[in-house]
Amino acid sequence: MAVTNLFCFTLAVVLCITTDFTSAQGQVARWCTISRAEQVKCEDLQRAIEAVRKELEPPVIDPKNPNPTGIPQFFCVRGEDVFDCMKKIENNQADLITLESGQGYFAGRYHNMMPLMAENYNDNMQDPETFYYAVAVVKADSAINLDNLSGMRSCHTGIGRSAGWVYPMGKLINRGIIQTNECNAAVKSVSNFFGKMCLPGALNSFYNPFGNNPTSVCAMCTGVGEEWCSSDDPYAGYDGAFKCLAHGVGDIAWVRDSTVSQMVKSGGFKAENYRLLCPNGNKESVDNFKNCEWGRISSHIVMTSGIREMQMVKLYREFLVNISAWFRPTGAHFQKMNLFDSSKYSVYDRSNLLFTDGTNNLWKLPEQTSYYSWVDTEFRGMLNDLNRCPVRIVRWCVLSEEEKEKCEDMLMAFRAKDLEPDLDCVLGGGTEDCVRMIRYGDADMMTLDAGDLYHAGKEHGLVPIAQEDYGDMTGGFYVVAAARKPDSYLTLFNLKGKRSCQGGVRTGDGWFVPVSTFMETTQIRPESCNIFENVGELFARSCIPGALEYSYNPKGTPVNLCEGCAAGGYRKCQRNNLELYYKATGSFRCLVENGGDVAFVRHLTVRINTDGRNAAIWARNRRSDDYEIMCKDGSRKAIDQYPSCNLGWVPSNVVVTGKHKSAREREIYWNLLNYAQQFFSTDSDSDFAMFSSGINQNDLLFTDAAVRLLQISEDKQDYRSYLGGEFLSMVENVERFTCSSSHKTIVNFSLLFLAIAFKFVL
Repeated sequence: MAVTNLFCFTLAVVLCITTDFTSAQGQVARWCTISRAEQVKCEDLQRAIEAVRKELEPPVIDPKNPNPTGIPQFFCVRGEDVFDCMKKIENNQADLITLESGQGYFAGRYHNMMPLMAENYNDNMQDPETFYYAVAVVKADSAINLDNLSGMRSCHTGIGRSAGWVYPMGKLINRGIIQTNECNAAVKSVSNFFGKMCLPGALNSFYNPFGNNPTSVCAMCTGVGEEWCSSDDPYAGYDGAFKCLAHGVGDIAWVRDSTVSQMVKSGGFKAENYRLLCPNGNKESVDNFKNCEWGRISSHIVMTSGIREMQMVKLYREFLVNISAWFRPTGAHFQKMNLFDSSKYSVYDRSNLLFTDGTNNLWKLPEQTSYYSWVDTEFRGMLNDLNRCPVRIVRWCVLSEEEKEKCEDMLMAFRAKDLEPDLDCVLGGGTEDCVRMIRYGDADMMTLDAGDLYHAGKEHGLVPIAQEDYGDMTGGFYVVAAARKPDSYLTLFNLKGKRSCQGGVRTGDGWFVPVSTFMETTQIRPESCNIFENVGELFARSCIPGALEYSYNPKGTPVNLCEGCAAGGYRKCQRNNLELYYKATGSFRCLVENGGDVAFVRHLTVRINTDGRNAAIWARNRRSDDYEIMCKDGSRKAIDQYPSCNLGWVPSNVVVTGKHKSAREREIYWNLLNYAQQFFSTDSDSDFAMFSSGINQNDLLFTDAAVRLLQISEDKQDYRSYLGGEFLSMVENVERFTCSSSHKTIVNFSLLFLAIAFKFVL
């Protein structure tokens, strides 16, 4: 009984708390702070707001209007840094934060945040001063100039910030003073130029996705523990960057126009000890910043989530208007709180807490203002310069309209993440056509099966730069012969007259390994150029996409090599995704839909298309234990017994480019893919999934079974080195009886033409 009563009481309390919280949700404003000092000031603001609320509340509260003042309950939420606060606001764990315009651009672009108010630096609400200037400060006795800037110790306000990063570094890169050798790696380019640095946030995962930014970018930062090189570092922010210089740790500080005067006022520094380094190489006094600036920058903005209801957005705006009016130097409640000054918190040795010190008031932005419109075109130009890439565009060759559609989705996804170089999609007439386009410089990259790589490398000089990994880091897969379990009589030794499903001509799993197996089991005895006839005689009918195409099989016979294919009209038996039974998944579908008796597939194919793992209609209600694989000793085993029951090993599919591409270009191509897979390698990504083709397609651009791409070392960037001796022997054994090489065909045709021409001349 006591337990029951306790449970009921606890439930009642929980329900009460939940109800109170829900009813109060619409009247809550949560400010995200980025440092200990900000948290203290924020809590002082919280107390000041409560004091004002009590003064404004009427003696008797109307139950129907529990908040007559219209002032929301104000709370302070501690974030690790600005990036963590952005995530908290996006995830509805906080509501408001003041951000510098560069940070505001990042917040809007990647966390769907919107600006509400802007800092105003004068007292004129009709013509507000909502801008400031970026400057470079050096010591007055310093010999630093633009010619000897390389190797100097550099102090920055923080990564992504306009005055401390985007504008000055963008201009240095634009003018060629800082050289960029990599794409999507501005931090590395800048760190290679300067000596030691303090660039707070440079080790944040967004700016350092592979964890390989050099430690020199944070070498001068002095924070302890988690504060180190973060927005809470003593050398972070405008005041921190200036102190980095003033303390003799750095040689130059990238700050804003008012920084020196503020530090002189609050920190005991002398203005005559510092000079401004101008973009033209001159030096000016610190008060002559208008003639020595590195960019005019839009002022700091208060931002919230872009998906907040308009009622909440309106509440936030009015709340900010009120606290700006109450707690400004001329405000009615200034004695309770000085919103735009941080000198009270000198014990923390920090300035510009919550807002920029010296701000006069907050200016309400027009309702349609976006993060994108708040920063001007010069900012976006500087951002482009900062992210400058030595290669402007990379062209991906695709094999079908379906691949082109996915490629265009990939293009937009890469662009949304500001990945460089830009991606373009080029539609080729087939694998051979794409290979030639890359060879002659009309395209740059594509993905190839190991069998295709043999011809692309041997005949056209293409080189592999990245390989697919299927989750086990082995660099390849086994080829297996899958059959329905009830067809227990079928083995690798009695395939004569049966029906075969093979993913594609000249592919590793669909052609070279199976045909090599037919030869090994003496079910075909090829001679001269009759390999296609041999396979056609072995099986009653097959689906081998591309088997009748001229570039692979100039004779175009026998027709039963394509009779088992499922696509209709011109799509039938094409060596691309127009054919439903193309590639390993298509081959297994051929078996599932009774188009064949045996399917030559990859060891993962059956597993990933059964037991509910594939939502396509043809794969629904398919059980993995309904299928077995056939072994070379004549036995059959369960599908997971592939290590001891397979037909051969094939290296993974690869991304290739032309042999004429320099090592630098190849590295840039790889970096583009590597950065991209940090964002898009998971199939659950709502924006784009590199390794997924949706429900009704398979293996577009990449194999759906892939989980990542791995870089191929420079010494393996050759088709023979990559393919290895075992697979090469298998391919060359089959090729001895194949007269389908496009290169040979072209050469033979050319020789024939010359012979005829020579005869007529005679």
